[in-house]
Amino acid sequence: MNDQSFHLLAVDGGGTKTLAVITDSTGSILGEGKAGASNYQVIGKELAIKALVTSIQEALVEVAARNSGPVQFEKTVFALAGIDTTNDEVEVREIVEATIKQLGLATHMLLVENDCLSALLGATQNKAGALLISGTGSIVFAHDGRGSFFRTGGWGYRVGDEGSGYWIGKEAIRSVLKMNDGREKETILSKLILQKFGFNKVEDLYNWVYSPSYCVDDVGALTTLVEEAYKMGDEVSKGILDDAASELTLLLETTIDKAGIAREEFQLILQGGVIQNNLYIRNRVLDCLKRKAERVKVIDTDQKPITFIIKRGLNL
Repeated sequence: MNDQSFHLLAVDGGGTKTLAVITDSTGSILGEGKAGASNYQVIGKELAIKALVTSIQEALVEVAARNSGPVQFEKTVFALAGIDTTNDEVEVREIVEATIKQLGLATHMLLVENDCLSALLGATQNKAGALLISGTGSIVFAHDGRGSFFRTGGWGYRVGDEGSGYWIGKEAIRSVLKMNDGREKETILSKLILQKFGFNKVEDLYNWVYSPSYCVDDVGALTTLVEEAYKMGDEVSKGILDDAASELTLLLETTIDKAGIAREEFQLILQGGVIQNNLYIRNRVLDCLKRKAERVKVIDTDQKPITFIIKRGLNL
């Protein structure tokens, strides 16, 4: 059996899905494989390894590399969620090494890093820049263009994710409960949310919140109702959107200050349904930012993170 060589293996592993691609030296995709979540913080180390192995195996099958001899890569990038602390770096490195061993792969160059950081560096080509993600969750990464990286937020739905879709939905539910108490203004959110879930009364909403069927994604989806209510003139909804914009602005400005790039020219990449699709929040955040960072270049992108991770790998 002959050794098989490929230029790049790039893996994007998150809390819901994992994508592995094999490319040539130009970034053209030769093989692709998918699997479930590979964030060890969510599913544990064994299942994370299983997901990584499955996705890479599928990609290898597409390039007809299975059972044809050892497979070698010039460059390999594992861009994975769940690398947030020094301990995470150790744990994830062990997961990656176990994955490579199980698959019998060889690579000349191996990079293991946080998925958001990898996407940022790939998008900006290692130049100064920032990445603001506000979808179901929220986080900001920045790079000063001189080798230092900075992160703010991303602490998860239980204690963080301010300004995210989940946070907005949670605030909407909280407002409905407070209105029911008489501690909040009347808001059409009560009617809209009860209708969405098919509930008859606020007590049903409360019971759902503390039931096993409570779901982060379902709460995050309430963002569209808050936007709808705002357009109908609902003051409570406007307040929620204002607070979300303020939280995202704080995340962004704090990170830019850490990186020391406010007065420089830098790229800001926006990703996630909230910051890209909610124009009210987007405009408020950018208006505030441009008063602080006049030379920022804003980039909206619908490109998938794997596109930037491939670029990251090609530039190693």
